[in-house]
Amino acid sequence: MSCQPAVQIVREIMANPKDHTIVSLLLCAAKPADIPYRQELQKYALLDKRVKTSFTVCEVDCDDWEGGEGYIDANLLSNALPSQEESSHRVLVSGGPRLVMGVLQGLRVLGYSSEKIFVYGQFGVQQIRAVYGKYAKLAQHRENHIINGYY
Repeated sequence: MSCQPAVQIVREIMANPKDHTIVSLLLCAAKPADIPYRQELQKYALLDKRVKTSFTVCEVDCDDWEGGEGYIDANLLSNALPSQEESSHRVLVSGGPRLVMGVLQGLRVLGYSSEKIFVYGQFGVQQIRAVYGKYAKLAQHRENHIINGYY
């Protein structure tokens, strides 16, 4: 699983100036050159206050890297995401199984409710329940806002 689902959502938001959705996007890759859609996402962030981007890599292999370094953990999440107390936020997680589990563990440490988390991928429900418990409340597929004209 890649960041493609999140990038598609950002593109839809950017295509609609009437959409007031604010996106905080945190991407992780092995090296800076491996960050997909980096230039496109940085351009959106420069041009529009609705998009905030943060990048982190496992290995810095250049002198001009200004992003984060290391795996995504609670500390990195707390610096990149809005406060978990905000009632309107949703967290979308997309990536490989280890990345997803690490992100979910970090979100739980920070107090994010399982009801606010969407995991793209085949085993999202199982991953959420592995971190939040067997009876964790799951996010609803429908929200009260409109994206691209659809409820």
